[in-house]
Amino acid sequence: MVKDLVSLSALATAATAGSVTQLPESVTKLIDYSANPCDDFYQYACGSWYKNAVIPPYRTNTGTSTSKISIQNEAVLKKILSDNKPKLGEFYNSCLDTATLSSLGLTPLADSFEAIRSANTTLDLLVVAGELAKNGIPAFVDIKASADKKDSTKNTLFGLQAPLPLPRSYYTTPSKWETIEPDYKVYIATVLQLAGYTAEQAAAAVPVIIRFEQTLAGVALRKLEEMEATVSPYTVFTFYELDQKYPLLIGSWLKANGFNVRDDCGGSNDWVGLTALTYFEKAEALLTNTTLEDLRTIVEYKLIHASSTHLTPEFRTANWNFFGRQAGEEAEPSRETFCAAEVDTTVGELLGQYFLDEVWSADTAKTADELVKALESSFSTGITTADWLDNSTRANAQTKLSKFEYLLGGPEKPQLYPTLTLDST
Repeated sequence: MVKDLVSLSALATAATAGSVTQLPESVTKLIDYSANPCDDFYQYACGSWYKNAVIPPYRTNTGTSTSKISIQNEAVLKKILSDNKPKLGEFYNSCLDTATLSSLGLTPLADSFEAIRSANTTLDLLVVAGELAKNGIPAFVDIKASADKKDSTKNTLFGLQAPLPLPRSYYTTPSKWETIEPDYKVYIATVLQLAGYTAEQAAAAVPVIIRFEQTLAGVALRKLEEMEATVSPYTVFTFYELDQKYPLLIGSWLKANGFNVRDDCGGSNDWVGLTALTYFEKAEALLTNTTLEDLRTIVEYKLIHASSTHLTPEFRTANWNFFGRQAGEEAEPSRETFCAAEVDTTVGELLGQYFLDEVWSADTAKTADELVKALESSFSTGITTADWLDNSTRANAQTKLSKFEYLLGGPEKPQLYPTLTLDST
């Protein structure tokens, strides 16, 4: 858990302009006057705040700037959500309705379980996994559209390594794994039993799941390697070539998502860019060498884990007991807090419009616009008067400044889901 004071530089700047008694009370109350600023400026500048600051139990950190703003915004959002706004109210109230969630139990996953358990071959099972990806359940590969690194005016498809439940380093660093292994095993067993596994079945499934995740983490890229891969030249494969080269890993995903993998049906845009080919080759081999029954267990766990926060309260609590505590939270966030976050994630532009209606007045917009224009003018003056710039650089800088665009408040034409109908029941 972290306490942070962001505005130290501002305090230091203010202190140089006059004695500390000239600072506003909002600043002086943060100071520890018993500390010598020459020995420990941090303790002097914010020691009193650090001693008295309280981290909310549902948060992992607090501070004097962004955390304060976040808490203020939460109060506004709470009011908006309590006003039962059109569409927003239906979504939020549905999320709050844990009684219905409890009565439904595993019913929302019934069709997915049936598809997983009726798959007769590894390929059939992985096609099911690819279909589940449409509902946000991670498959064994992640294929997304993003700007083409060779032509930024176009979007193209890129194949990426699929996320694991834990950061890669926890699987691959023994000292880190030791700190979480017991609790992670408890989490897996708990959600499996909530999903209908017997204690014996869950106990047998845990090592299968962990062994697979550890092996996949072993072939996954480190964070730095993954960052480097995203800017590296990519190799182009047609849908047909991917189906031939990686039938289980990528071919199954393409088929599940409606891409035509036949050789004679490809168009000029029917391709995917891959970097770090070693990862895809080893992941394909891992799927090939894993038994159908083990893969079935792994896919079921993927489904259960990814759905856990949206099932019964017992599932969400099980998820928090591991992941929330690992993040440093001391108490599970209330259902209201969780549902507010779900609203923001799912229908955020609608929530944002209501937020603007609540806090963004014409006077606020005018003040913000004047501030931005004043900043632009200040930048321009600085460029004009800087004696270390030559004329060519000065002209280019002014041209660049003239192309700056800014957005105040929110989008001019927000997507407010006019045709969407929600039912809170």
